[in-house]
Amino acid sequence: MAQRPKNGLLASIPASEWIEVQSLCEPVKLPLGRVLYEPRGSFDYVYFPETAIISNVAPLKTGKTAETSITGREGLVNVGAIMGDNQSMHRAVVHVSGDGTRISFREFQELQARLPVFRRKLNAYSRAFLAQVMQSVACNASHTLLQRCARWLLKCHDRVDGDELRLTQQFLAEMLVVSRVAVNAELKKFQQLQVLTYSRGVITILDRRLLERTSCECYRTIRQEYDRLLPGSFTK
Repeated sequence: MAQRPKNGLLASIPASEWIEVQSLCEPVKLPLGRVLYEPRGSFDYVYFPETAIISNVAPLKTGKTAETSITGREGLVNVGAIMGDNQSMHRAVVHVSGDGTRISFREFQELQARLPVFRRKLNAYSRAFLAQVMQSVACNASHTLLQRCARWLLKCHDRVDGDELRLTQQFLAEMLVVSRVAVNAELKKFQQLQVLTYSRGVITILDRRLLERTSCECYRTIRQEYDRLLPGSFTK
């Protein structure tokens, strides 16, 4: 019997299709900081994270980067491959190290063509991913840094086992497009509220419910869309 996948998207397809997909999967280690794709660069593989989390970021002319979305065990990188495009629009970089699996772009296209449930799940994921990107745009334009920081931490918490997030303040600042000083101030507020603790690049979530109440409505809106289209993608 084929071992069930640790990636939620792959786990959602029937065993009969997973056998075919698994035969083409290659396990891969995804270390912190590894760049999977560059903007306007072609790619050879589609990645399905298991314990790793990937940030999709847009490099700006100022030298800064702005995060557009994240992907963990609920999905795949790069979503453009579902539409048959093997060129990445943004940079994809590992921001939480871990494991994953990958399939060559050519074989991924062949699997889509012959596996109907796999194709439907990929289309559902595309809609959920688009909802994440669109809502994030509205969030970044409308909500406070404290709310956005809470939303970002919740997104990461959804995609890991346990309550520890291995993130530096500098990385979090880059993802939120603010200064490290600003992020430090927000984390101190969370610590005072006993929402989390932070030490040496590890954020530990203590009170998820309070973190959710601190976040704006955008986190719940995005999460509900994933739960609707891909039920069971997250464990939290």
